[in-house]
Amino acid sequence: MTQIEEFYRDYWEIGIDQWCPAGESISAFERSLLGPYLSKAPKVLDFGCGDGAHIGEYIASADCEYTGVDVSEAAVSSCTRKGLAARICLPDRPLPFTPERFDLIVSFEVLEHLFAPADAVMELNRVLRQGGHFVGSVPNCVAIGNRLLTLFGYFNAAGAPRTSLYRPWLDPHIRFFTRSALWRFLEEAGFRVIGVSGPPFSLLQLPRIHRASGSVRRTVEAVSRPLAAITRLWPALFAYRLYFVAQKPLDAHL
Repeated sequence: MTQIEEFYRDYWEIGIDQWCPAGESISAFERSLLGPYLSKAPKVLDFGCGDGAHIGEYIASADCEYTGVDVSEAAVSSCTRKGLAARICLPDRPLPFTPERFDLIVSFEVLEHLFAPADAVMELNRVLRQGGHFVGSVPNCVAIGNRLLTLFGYFNAAGAPRTSLYRPWLDPHIRFFTRSALWRFLEEAGFRVIGVSGPPFSLLQLPRIHRASGSVRRTVEAVSRPLAAITRLWPALFAYRLYFVAQKPLDAHL
């Protein structure tokens, strides 16, 4: 077992400082983003599928042929227990699929974990059919909340609650993206970028405020509603996650 396999086995089995991403469910924004592409994608690859709870179960329910790949044996085992087709694949190895095998590839909150994300995305391009779509997300390292933290001397790696600020050298996030960098990154991999957006803005994304609970949290949520649309106007600053949609051109060379 390689070091990366060991790390992500523990990541999904015991977590990092007692935190684990297992069981995270798909958001309403992610459903609205994926929906139009699932309806015309009979074969879908979920790159970095995790335990299947976040995206996999939703895709499978859309009557698609779902395939998940992940480096973690624990995560893949969780997928198969849910009835999802998943297999172990190392991110630095070629994918075990023929060219243009899939109509849609999704990869949510994965690329920031990879040592060589450019190589991985080039491989995703190879197994995506011409005209097919690539949809996913990465954290925005320069979102307004992170900029405020940097102003006061903190760096938010954003990978796990207990390491993101105070022990970033242990954090699972090792690559970092801004909106413009993500756009160039996808273009260099041979994709045509359709858009990079983000979920509705909320004051709960800001430092300290995100800890609010009870009536204070409800008040913050109410105050945030008129500000929700600001993400569409300036996603580079107000989107805490950057959601992208890209397409493999019809004249792409394999």
